[in-house]
Amino acid sequence: MRQQAATPETSFSPSPWLRRGGHAAMFGLLLLALFLYQERTLLLDIAYQTFLMMAEGKPQIMVHRFGVVLVQALPLTAIRLHLPLQVVLILYSASFPLLFWLFYWLIANVLKNQYLGWALVGLYTWIVYDGFYWAPSEQQQAMGLVLVVFAFALRYPALQKPWMWGVMALSVPALAYYHPLIFIPFFFLWAYGALTFRELRHRRFLIVALWMLIVLALKSVISSNWYDDNKYDTFLSNLITYFPRYWALPSNHKFLIHVIQYWYFLPLLLLGLSIFYVWHRHWWRLMLVWTFIMGHLFLLHVASPNATYRFYAEVNYLPLMIYVGVPLMLELAPRVHSWKLLLGLLLGITLFRLAVIARHHQPFTERINWLQARLESWEAQEPGGKFYMPADKAPIDTLLMTWGSPYETLLISALKNPDQAATLVILPDPAAHQQALDQPGFFVTEFKDWPLENLQSPYFKIKSTPYKLVE
Repeated sequence: MRQQAATPETSFSPSPWLRRGGHAAMFGLLLLALFLYQERTLLLDIAYQTFLMMAEGKPQIMVHRFGVVLVQALPLTAIRLHLPLQVVLILYSASFPLLFWLFYWLIANVLKNQYLGWALVGLYTWIVYDGFYWAPSEQQQAMGLVLVVFAFALRYPALQKPWMWGVMALSVPALAYYHPLIFIPFFFLWAYGALTFRELRHRRFLIVALWMLIVLALKSVISSNWYDDNKYDTFLSNLITYFPRYWALPSNHKFLIHVIQYWYFLPLLLLGLSIFYVWHRHWWRLMLVWTFIMGHLFLLHVASPNATYRFYAEVNYLPLMIYVGVPLMLELAPRVHSWKLLLGLLLGITLFRLAVIARHHQPFTERINWLQARLESWEAQEPGGKFYMPADKAPIDTLLMTWGSPYETLLISALKNPDQAATLVILPDPAAHQQALDQPGFFVTEFKDWPLENLQSPYFKIKSTPYKLVE
């Protein structure tokens, strides 16, 4: 018997132009990543990971988050083929929207769910601002994959063939190891699916949910790591410290300001969805959406009560678009009386947000310009020099964070002349690295002093000279 997919109530037959419009939106995101590749790759984590891939020639998997091999495959291949550094950086920047586009293709073309495909487009554009430039978060990537898994469940709700169970069985650990918090959107989608689609109210999906709990338990035992353990300990400490005045957390106030200034489509769409649920008396779904939104905000704000870096906080807020965007696209969007009107609305919002993202490049361009200008002025006296600066002398408002400075400046210099690559390290405590700074054979960073003999790469040649203090 042919399996019936779980589909939303709709007043018109979905047009292929809805799917094509989603592809156009993902292409626009890719174009931005290509044009603004330096702003994305000469920034903190990606610069660090690029440096390590060039020095070690292998993928850089941090704290067991194995999904990063998908976005590192193209730049690492370019490195192994000894392609120019510019090509490596362009491919690294493009790898993220290409992966998101792959997720969209799987949802819209393979699994035949155009509405959920547009929920993925909204996830990566409608409340994205700083997050476009700080691209390496595994959480961003995992959220796309969890939508693919949900689309698979909607397409094959009966799971009547062994290969379908195999896909589900493998997808759960893949998600769990992609990012430690992805289980929250996963359980939201499973609960939402059970409340909304009769086909998903079956013990087979309860089995999948139980499998996720088992994987999470096993992962906590066999794959614990210092980074996630520290995050957990910080959360527990703050939970006690701020009890019971959680409403007074500074991050609450910052979120309210930023959601109005930058992520305004989130409250607007949430309001529209809430009115829709109230009108149709879908009280359980309304409660589910608001419970996950408020619970997610509580977790984030307790874990990071000051939310110091907006670009970092934004990525953690993106799951909110799953809690709002998925119900919106699967229930409200299909009721629009014309697919042309719906496509116009969706493309209009997306193109507007892409323009907002593109315009926001300036602060990220300015930080590169500052680093480049300083390198050029110092290299005029010492080509390929090694320089260090106390952190209290650096413009933190421009640089955002300073720990990435040695990798960022090394890549900036290597783009011009890999045979004489200069570097600048900005140190909170230069005295802690003074021995390595004064000796010729080290590449100094905030967290580690690398012996130059361990850094062999055709992409950069670092001089074996002492560091020079600059201000």
